[in-house]
Amino acid sequence: MNLHSCTIVLNNELTMTCDNVEQTLGIIDQHGATNIHRILIDAYDGQSIRNYHELSIEESIESLMSL
Repeated sequence: MNLHSCTIVLNNELTMTCDNVEQTLGIIDQHGATNIHRILIDAYDGQSIRNYHELSIEESIESLMSL
């Protein structure tokens, strides 16, 4: 699977959308997991886009690192 897009929603409701894993992990590192409300991952499996919107912050980070 490849990252299609990742939207990071901070606790102050600021929203950032990234299209690559390195940029996403950099933003997470910059703001810290405790300041992040949600991470919405959309990954492409070669045929369709799969949504991963209900993962915990930790699960989202692990998923991003495996893409």
